[in-house]
Amino acid sequence: MKRLLPALLALTLLAGCGARETALSLPETTPAQPISAPAVVTEGRELEEDYDLSAALDGFSEWMHNSTRNQNSVGLLAELPEQDVMLYGVRDDRGDDHALLRWGGSLAEFDWSFGGPLIVEPRLWCWDVDDDGQDEVVLVNHVGSGTGVSIEELHIVEKNEDGTLTDYAFPKELWQEDLSSLLDTAVSDERTFAVLGEELVDITRQLPENLEPEVLWGLGTGSVAGFDTDWPRGADIRFSGSACLDGDGYYNWYVADISAYVFYAGGVFTLSGFHLNSH
Repeated sequence: MKRLLPALLALTLLAGCGARETALSLPETTPAQPISAPAVVTEGRELEEDYDLSAALDGFSEWMHNSTRNQNSVGLLAELPEQDVMLYGVRDDRGDDHALLRWGGSLAEFDWSFGGPLIVEPRLWCWDVDDDGQDEVVLVNHVGSGTGVSIEELHIVEKNEDGTLTDYAFPKELWQEDLSSLLDTAVSDERTFAVLGEELVDITRQLPENLEPEVLWGLGTGSVAGFDTDWPRGADIRFSGSACLDGDGYYNWYVADISAYVFYAGGVFTLSGFHLNSH
C-alpha cells in the first residue's frame, strides 16, 4: 500500500496540471451587461359586444374545442379568485382570438392570442411586480409552436386610477435581437464554444456533421421564448430560450439553453443574470 501512495500522488498532480492547461486554453470571456427595452404598451378597450361571461371555469382545452366549431365562442380560461381576476378567451366570427380581462370592477378587451397547434394553458399571477405599492396582473400566453418553435408572451397589466387597464408586454426585440447580439462562438483546441458574457459551454457535439465553418455566421436565439415564476414562493420572473446556429441551412438548430432574470419597472423590461447550459 505504501508503494502505491507515490504513484497515486503523481497521477493526482498530472491530472491537476491537465485541468489547469485545459482551463488556460479556454477562450477569454467578459461579463454581459443587462439589456433593457421599453414595453409594448396597449390600452385595454371597452367591450365591443355584450358577451355572456360565464362564471364556470371552462378550461383552455374545452374553449379551444368549442371555438373551432362555434363563432363568438367565449370561455373562462383562468382565474385568481382571491384577487378577483378572471381571464376569458373570445373567438370572433373572423376566427381571430381576443381576451377579456376582468379585475375587480374593471373589464377590458385585449388582442392577445393563444396560439397553436400545441395546447398550452395561459398562466395568471398577481403581485406587486415593480414594488410601487400596487399589484399588477401577470399573464403568460403561448402564441406559437412547431418544429423548433415555442414562443410565449409576457404581459404585465396595471390598473389605472380611473379603473382602466393597461398592458405592458415584453418586447420581442429584446430576446430576438438584443439577446442574440450578446451571443458569440469561439474555437479552441478544435472545440467550438457558445459564449454569452462570462458563460461559456462546449457545443462541439451539438454541431451538425460535416459543418463547413464558412456557412456558420454565429449564434442567435431562434424561435424559442418562455416565461415563468415561482410566485408566491418567489417573485422572480425568469426567461428561458435557446441558442441556435445562425447560418445557411441551419437556422433554429439548437446548441444550448439560455436563461435570464426578467425585471420590470416604469414601463421598461430588463434581462440580466444570463446563464448558458448545453445537454
